[in-house]
Order: sequence, then C-alpha cells, then structure tokens
Amino acid sequence: MYVLPEKLMLSIHYLYILICIFLIAFCEISYSDSFTSTEKKEIKTLIDNRCVTCHGCYDAPCQLKLGSYQGLLRGASKNVIYNPKRLSPDSPTRLFIDAHSIKDWRKKDFFSVTNEGNSSESSSSILQALISQKVEKHFPDGKKLPKNFPLDIKRELTCPAYTEINGFLEKNPMMGMPYGMAPLPKDEQHLLMQWINSDYQDFSKKPKFPEAINEQIRIWEKYFNQSSTEHKLVSRYLYEHLFLGHLSLKNGQDVFYFRLIRSSTPPGKKSIEIATRHPVNDPGSKPFYYRLIPMQETILDKTHLVYSLNNQRMKRWNSLFFTEKWKVKKLPGYTDELATNPFLTFSAIPSESRYRFLLDDTDFFIGNFIKGPVCRGQVALNVIMDYFFVAFLSPDYDLSIVDKNYLKNAIPLLKLPSIEANPLNLAEIWHKGLHEHRHYLEYRDDNYRNNPLTKKGLPIKAIWQGEENSTPALTIFRHFDSASVSKGFIGNNPDSVWVIDYPTLERIYYDLVVNFDVYGNLPHQILTRMYMDYLRMESESLFLSFLPLKDREPILKKWYQGALAQTKIFYGHGNLLFESPSAIHFNSKQSMNELITDIRQVTSPFNSDASVNLSSIYSPLASLQENEAKEFKVVSFLPELSYLIIHDRNGKITKIISLVVNRAHTNVSFIFDEDERRIPEKDRLMLVPDSIGSYLNFIFWVDQDQLDKFVRQAKKITDEKSMDNWVNEFGIRRTNKNIWPVLDKLRNYRLNKEGKAGLLDISRYENL
Repeated sequence: MYVLPEKLMLSIHYLYILICIFLIAFCEISYSDSFTSTEKKEIKTLIDNRCVTCHGCYDAPCQLKLGSYQGLLRGASKNVIYNPKRLSPDSPTRLFIDAHSIKDWRKKDFFSVTNEGNSSESSSSILQALISQKVEKHFPDGKKLPKNFPLDIKRELTCPAYTEINGFLEKNPMMGMPYGMAPLPKDEQHLLMQWINSDYQDFSKKPKFPEAINEQIRIWEKYFNQSSTEHKLVSRYLYEHLFLGHLSLKNGQDVFYFRLIRSSTPPGKKSIEIATRHPVNDPGSKPFYYRLIPMQETILDKTHLVYSLNNQRMKRWNSLFFTEKWKVKKLPGYTDELATNPFLTFSAIPSESRYRFLLDDTDFFIGNFIKGPVCRGQVALNVIMDYFFVAFLSPDYDLSIVDKNYLKNAIPLLKLPSIEANPLNLAEIWHKGLHEHRHYLEYRDDNYRNNPLTKKGLPIKAIWQGEENSTPALTIFRHFDSASVSKGFIGNNPDSVWVIDYPTLERIYYDLVVNFDVYGNLPHQILTRMYMDYLRMESESLFLSFLPLKDREPILKKWYQGALAQTKIFYGHGNLLFESPSAIHFNSKQSMNELITDIRQVTSPFNSDASVNLSSIYSPLASLQENEAKEFKVVSFLPELSYLIIHDRNGKITKIISLVVNRAHTNVSFIFDEDERRIPEKDRLMLVPDSIGSYLNFIFWVDQDQLDKFVRQAKKITDEKSMDNWVNEFGIRRTNKNIWPVLDKLRNYRLNKEGKAGLLDISRYENL
C-alpha cells in the first residue's frame, strides 16, 4: 500500500483544518450572523411599512402585534379583544405590561407564528406559509377583489395555529399575507424570506439616549416623585391624564418618546411597571414611583398622542398647581367611589388649575378620546355626528371655576358609571346615572340663571379664546368606525357645535379614557356609550344657550329628528338652559352661523382658522367642495376618508387633499340600528387640505395635469360602472402593485411636509 510522505500528510492535515475553519466561519456568517445592523434596520423598516400598518394596535388581527420584536415572539391568539358579546371581562393582554416572557404568553393562549417549538427544522412557520402563499396565489393586478372576499374589520377571524395553517390555506388559498393586498415587490419578498431563513433574527435595537436626554429623564422623574402630599396628589392627577400619551423629550432636532408609568422600583433602577387594569386602580400597599420608560413599539398615527416635556412645561405646571396655597390633609385612596368621581379624588387641587391644565392642550386630551382604545367600531362612535366643531367655556365664566361652592355641591351628582358592571345590575346603574344626570342639569341651569355673572346670559367673551401655544377650537370628523380631531374650525359651518365646560371635559376624559376597559364586558361598553350621550347633550346645550331663546328649540329638533329622539332629549335631559337669556346681539336670522363666525373671530389670535379656500390651491377642485349625494352621485360611492394625492410628472407628491364624506343622520341618540337613522341623500363631500385621520380608506393618485379630467369624470358618475371606470384610471386599488411605492411616498411626504410621524393604518382600505 502506498503511503504518502509525512510532509505531504501534514500539509493535507493543515489544509483540512483551514477548510473546516473556513466552513465554520462561512456558516457563522451565512446563518448565525447573516444580518448586519444595516440589514436588520432594513427588515425592521420593511415589517413596519408592510405588516405593522395592519398589525400594530389593539385591533391587530389575531392580536399579532408586529411593531416590536417582542410582539413577534409573543405570537397570535384566537381570543378577540373587541368582543361585543362578552358578558364577563377578559384578562388584559397588553404587550410589555401583562406578561414579560414567552412562557407567560403561552399560558395566556398565545401561540408562535415563527418556528418556535416545531419538531422539523425544514417545516414552514405560520408567517412563512402566509407570505409564501401570497407569492403563489394572488388576485390580478389592479382588479377589484371579489365582493365575497371578507374585508370588514368585524369579520370572524380564524387565526390558525401551526397545526392548522396548511388546512386553512387549502380552504382559503387567496388569504396569504399581506391580506387582500398586492404581493410585495420581489426584492422585499427576498429580504423577508432571507430573514425568515435566518431564524427570525432579532431586529430590535436597545435604546441608547444622549446624556442630555438621560439628564432630562432624571429631572422629570424627580419632579414626579416629590415627597409633599400636595406634590403627590398633583403627580397622581398628571399620571391619570398622561398615561396614554407619548411624552416627548428633545435633544436638538432629535425627539424621543416615553410613557409615564407607575413602577415598583425608584429612579436610578430598572423600571418594573405595576400592571393595573386602569390608572385609577390601587397600585398596591408597597411604595411606587412614577417613571419614564421609552416607547418600544413602532409609532402609529392611531395611537400617537404627543405631549411635550420641557422647561416651559415644568414652569407652567408650577404656576398652575403651586402658586395658590392649598393643602392636602390626607391623600385619597383607590376606592371605586373615587375611581368614578375625579372631582372627589382631586377636590383639594383648585379647579381652575385642573381646567387650565386641560385647556393648555385641548387637542391632546380630545385626541385621547379619539385615539384611545374606546374609539374603534361603529357602536362606539355613533354617539357623535360625522362632523362638528368644539369650543370651550372660558374659566372666567365657568361657575365650577369662579364659584367655589358650585363644584363642591355638585360632586355627588358628577359620579361616572361604575367600572365594573354586569347584566344583572346594568339597568339599576343606568337608571341611577340618568337620575343623577337630570339632577345635575337642574342644578347647573339654576346656578347659571341666578349667578350675577351669568344670569343675563353668556356673552361671546365667555368662549375661551385661548392662550399662547393653545388650541381653543377643534373640528371632529367621524369616519364611521374611526374618528379624527383637527385644530381649528375646518370647512363651512357644520350642523352641530359643542361648547365644553370643565365638569363636562373632565367627565368625558374619565368616561372614554381613564375608566374605559377595552377588555371589559358588554354592560361596561353600553354604560360608557350611554353616559357619553349625556355629556354630548350637555355640550350641545351649552352652545345653544348663547343663541336667542326662540332659535334654540328648532335647532335642537333638527339635531334630534324623530319622536323617540325628541322624547329622549326633552324628557331625559331637562330644559338644557332654555330659560337663560342670550347676552349676544345678533344681526341676522341665521343666528347659529353668526355665532360660529363670532367664535372663529374670538379664537383666531391663538388659533389659525383652518378653513382654506381650495380654489387658491387647485382651482379645479373647488367645484367638488360641499356637494351633497343627491346632486353629486359620486359621494354615495366614496368611503368615509380617501386621499387625493397630487403628483408631478416625475411621481413626486406636490399636495394631499383629504376627501371626507360626512354621513347624515336624523339623530345620534341610540346605540343600535344606525342605518335606520341615516339620510344618505344628504351625505356631503368635504375637501380638507393635507392628510387627516389614521385609517385610510382609499387613495386617488392623480397627475397634477390631469386634475381637470379627474373632476370632470367625477361629476359624470351615476352608477357603479362609471365609478369603476373612474377608479380604474385614478385609483390605487388594494391589488395594485403600485400601492406599496405609493404608500412609501405618502409616508415620507407626511413626515417631511406635514410633520406626522406615525404610520397610517390600512386595515380599513376599501375595495373600490
């Protein structure tokens, strides 16, 4: 047998070792560390822009939240958060709050969508199967989806687990991801599959803040945790009003967002959030501390409630809460009585301080009602009209501020519904609430009629005019099952206007934000909705009290058409300040329009009027503004909120116009059967400069040279066929391959031109 020379054997041995080292290194590079920091950033951006736009919030399908790596690892659940049939409350499943390990989430019935726990390394994960399915099976480019393809957000979700995914896709071959959309571009498909094949490498990035930000955190945490009883009570008040906010700290041009929490650990140590169902719940007998923790999920427009923390803010709070001398004999506890009555809990803090705190940031606090978890779904939102203005009563004329006895005596009548309700005590709680509400209205009306300041009526200066950096006037749009709030009075005069005083503003906030439980049962949801009915009527009646006596009832009847609605308003809610005189001299018979004009004028120094003449921007669009469906048929085919995106010949966006369809109703007095109270022929189209809302229903992508044609064809629409032809030419359907680059351009434009950082949600994108 031939034997190789020793030196040659040694050389081959060394070569073998080198090859092994190379292969090991290659494998490490190709698999274990195949994603560089740049590539991880790319996959994070891709998941945000293609996945988080539907899987980002409470209403993420199957509770699969992909705005963070922890959400991906948590996985999905068959349990539904928005469940109108739920008779018993569910356990909360808030990411980062109610469980902190994969093991704990599995105990809460969440299952993996990655390869976790799969016996075969070659088997596909749920995510991989759904993404691969879309590549193989998808609808024709740019065509409408079949009418029977389920898109309604209330559709029944299957949420297949790993053992069910193959059977699900065999029965539903067109339900790959992104759901009901065009397939992703090939380069994005490749990047996603590369990431999946690398075993879903962690794309999260541990936040590292500049020392200037760390110092600001230390300053603010020290501020929130001062030792005096007065400071402790104010910090509790601040926490209960800021817990949903994205609190911003700035370092130069860089902005960082934080949440305010209650932690079992003091400043300087790792924060451990105390997980209570509501911010008014007892944090326990042990000491707790208010802490700032960084936002860990992708910023979404529908939850992005920005509240800035800076030196000016701290000075303002000190001026509001600690200039006047007041004392706290004993800190309030965390009983149900206090949870449902903030006026009792914080009675030691001067009411003017509390009201002016809210008035400083009306758009933020009203935004909490709009962007909080309560505002999802038709039944939750049919308590408000589709389009109305909001103004505020001046602290100088609000008796809860100027009369120290007013609020003190009213406290027993201002209790909100119990946080916990069940089918057996629902009727009792509702009846008690109605009784207390009627008594409060009688008390309010009697005081305003007899107080020397207000007995001759409320003058126009009783409308709060605002202060520097404040927003004294707002416009609310309801988009069927979502809503939006905008600064200033937008558009021509709506049919309805609210004037909100301090007792009403505080109760709206506690009803819809602090005490609302998205995991609560049906009785809780009903009571929340019904109590908001009362608060809406209080605000409407306060606006009416500025008008001449003879005009109040006819306007009220216009808002509440129908015998049942009028019976409810007149029987259940008293005289609504009808007996108070008007202190304003009106020059025309159109007193409501005249009053709105007056409010625009008095609020203008601190609030730019958002009404814009579109003819000054793009003259062809002016003829579309404020058209009713009975005259302009396209209105009946349009969804609630579309964007008209105007671009130049190079595809660069030059302007965005929001096409808002305001649906007309006889009244909004009842929870159910909204369709029975609709007046479709009076639906009206409004064009609003820039993008509004968080849930985009459709996009029209129009070359600026084609605007005339876009308008001409819109005016010719009479039926579904002519609507289809219009959409074929100018619309971006769900199946259009261009939807992804258009959405990218839209996101960049909103960030660069409008300063809107949050991602839009496209789960309500319609099948036009």
